[in-house]
Amino acid sequence: MPKRISIYVLLAVTLGVLLSHFSLQQQENGPLLIVDGRPVDVVGMAQDRWVKLHRSCDGVQPLQVDSPAYAGLHQLIRAYSPPASESAQIVQALTTGKWSLLEVQFKTLLPAVVLVDQTGEVPRIIPNAIWSGQTHPWRPAPFVRQYISNKAPQAPSDLLDCFEPHLKNS
Repeated sequence: MPKRISIYVLLAVTLGVLLSHFSLQQQENGPLLIVDGRPVDVVGMAQDRWVKLHRSCDGVQPLQVDSPAYAGLHQLIRAYSPPASESAQIVQALTTGKWSLLEVQFKTLLPAVVLVDQTGEVPRIIPNAIWSGQTHPWRPAPFVRQYISNKAPQAPSDLLDCFEPHLKNS
């Protein structure tokens, strides 16, 4: 077999082997790379890496459990939709300026990420910017950040960028 034909055959076989292990599948929430039948969120991985490399968390602070602000936010979450919300436990509370982002778990509800606006006289939960549910097979951090950013574009981007989920929601 001539050398030139051998190279073309080798390229065709290599491409065939790769295509038998990898495929791209478009889903409602974005594309997924399918590797040997397993979905992989390559776009989410890239977004997560990009945010981690370019974010600035200097102005974002975790709230201390013993602070009055933490207690007030905990009470706000518990009173949001009783009786299920009364079991709320804050897993993570981040704040910047007059905004807070809380990761919360419940006894009977799925974990949630809640955006709180404290720019007015009374702190308020932004109702359309509550994320709750499963993210699998998408990576949780970029998925939740994008969801809240779309629902509440007024939220500080550094607050969202510095959010890293602590609970496993897959």
